Amino acid sequence: MLTQIEIGTRIKQIRESKGISQQSLVNELNEIGMSLSRETLSKIENGNRTLAVHELKGICKALDVDVEVLLREEEDEVTLKKLFRKQNLQEDTLKKIDVIEDMIINFISQKNLPKKEKRNVKPLWRS
Repeated sequence: MLTQIEIGTRIKQIRESKGISQQSLVNELNEIGMSLSRETLSKIENGNRTLAVHELKGICKALDVDVEVLLREEEDEVTLKKLFRKQNLQEDTLKKIDVIEDMIINFISQKNLPKKEKRNVKPLWRS
């Protein structure tokens, strides 16, 4: 579930990406019949004020964006590289981890994995 901070941040990002100032957005909202001050919009964008449903609809209309786009939850993709980056590994090691991760993904996504064959071959990692 999105927090009010995340929703506010998205509103601010969309507004800024469209080159709209807070005051311009407030003016647009007033034109469509919604009374909202610039200070209140700032509090919403900073996550310091909850957003009423009618305000959310009005902001989306004024920004010309669907409510679903604003409220869509994004999955934070976990990758081996992100996991190992926290350990401050060197960049060349992280590149190798990327290769291994790609190999694992390709292996898992195979539809018809061959059945295990019994062979009398010693693994390379054992002596």
